[in-house]
Amino acid sequence: MKTFILSIFVLLSHPAAAQKFSTERAEIQSVIRRFKESIIQKDSACFYSLFHENPVVWIGVVKNRSQQKRLEKNPASLKNHFKDTYENFFHYIMEKGRKEEKFENIRIINDDVIASLTFDYLFLEEDTVTNWGTESWHLIKAEGKWKIVSIIYSYENAKFFRKP
Repeated sequence: MKTFILSIFVLLSHPAAAQKFSTERAEIQSVIRRFKESIIQKDSACFYSLFHENPVVWIGVVKNRSQQKRLEKNPASLKNHFKDTYENFFHYIMEKGRKEEKFENIRIINDDVIASLTFDYLFLEEDTVTNWGTESWHLIKAEGKWKIVSIIYSYENAKFFRKP
């Protein structure tokens, strides 16, 4: 009898847990939407509000075939990775011209306080793809709001290779 009652409790509580994670997922999707919109609109206040207090990890890794092309042009380009900050990235966004980042194949894994996202991205300047690859974010829910704590991404240079 106790097993039966426990089974009923588990079955009845599962929709509540699913609803909770559905709400969290919608909030995370809002972070994604605001990230993309703040780039297009060059809205630094919105963009900065998406990040947790520093340090926030921001690392790009040049994909192998783009790195080979870089080495051909400049053999001193030994490093295939670079680190930056979201503030420096936004300074670049503020430079002249329209910039946009598009996301595809978004995969979200979350519980109620941590989340990871992985997706394919395209970065465009004046509607021309400049680079593309895969991007991963980690988020935490701090004081009731989802905040980005890390962004890592691969970088394929569109000057060398078009997106397939």
